[in-house]
Amino acid sequence: MTGNLNANEFLARCRHHGVVALLFHRMRNNPDWQSWPLELQQELEQASKAGAAHDLLRTHYLRQLLNALAAKDIPCITTKGEALAVSVYKQPGTRPRSDSDLFIRMGDIAGVRQTVLDLGYRVASTVYKSHQFTVVRPSDESYSIRFDIHWRILNSPRFARVLSFEEAFEGSREAPGMSPMRILNNSNALMLACMHRFGSERHDRDRLIWIYDVHELIMAMDSREFFRFAGRAVERSVQDVCLDAILKSEACFHTVVPPQVIAQLQTPGSKPSNSRRFTQSHLGLLLVDWKELPNREARVELLRELFIPPGAYLLHKYEKNNRLWLPILYLRQWLGGVYDRLLLK
Repeated sequence: MTGNLNANEFLARCRHHGVVALLFHRMRNNPDWQSWPLELQQELEQASKAGAAHDLLRTHYLRQLLNALAAKDIPCITTKGEALAVSVYKQPGTRPRSDSDLFIRMGDIAGVRQTVLDLGYRVASTVYKSHQFTVVRPSDESYSIRFDIHWRILNSPRFARVLSFEEAFEGSREAPGMSPMRILNNSNALMLACMHRFGSERHDRDRLIWIYDVHELIMAMDSREFFRFAGRAVERSVQDVCLDAILKSEACFHTVVPPQVIAQLQTPGSKPSNSRRFTQSHLGLLLVDWKELPNREARVELLRELFIPPGAYLLHKYEKNNRLWLPILYLRQWLGGVYDRLLLK
């Protein structure tokens, strides 16, 4: 390697940016590949092969889950990396994903939860508090099978209701060769990819694989679809995050973007009203959840998760083993997590 970056540091950065397999497949037939350190070549190849093996395993269990949901007439949409891997990436194994994301109707939460329990998964998170729940298939192997089940398109209050399940499902399509998997159309998938970068303060917005997702989605869209996407982004007041992602894609991957699309996305956002600020706050979304959850049991569980979650959940969340920590952890939960959700921000 050149400069002060050695092979191990380069590989670590590739892993952080999620481009190990993508880089290997792009470079292995390039004449410059032979000039790379042998150790790095081998590490990239081994990591790529391990990722491909994990993909096969995860695909098997994903099909099993989707078939089980279809048998119960529970519709769902596969989103994010899993959907992009089989739709816009030429080789699915070059799009890494540590889990598979599914989008479901709010009214189907209980049915989906029972389905995954019947298949031998355990619920490894709260169900209602964060607008998603994680299920894990216990395994003795070093690699576990994990699904994130979302009942809002994103957890962030600003983006949670930008795309409803009903609208997403109406525009969805069957994934090529992956029946019964349904995925977002390219326009909705691009909007989700752009919003996801800003969905959490913990996200590295410059993570290359997320920017490459945007590039591949743009390349898969015709100009008419792209213009419609830009118009919908302005209508839903997410043009700023969409513009940021598209400009990053242009800078990193020379993505060809019509100037008219850029101009459309540069439309100034309207000044947020008090009503809109409330709607896009944690408290505003919490009250909407309260009204829209399907029954009393779900509402009670939401309050329990918010104020008195299980002790085991807190110990795992804050990485403690001794139950003597619980009084302090509950206090931290009330002063931190609960307080944040009651703020108008």
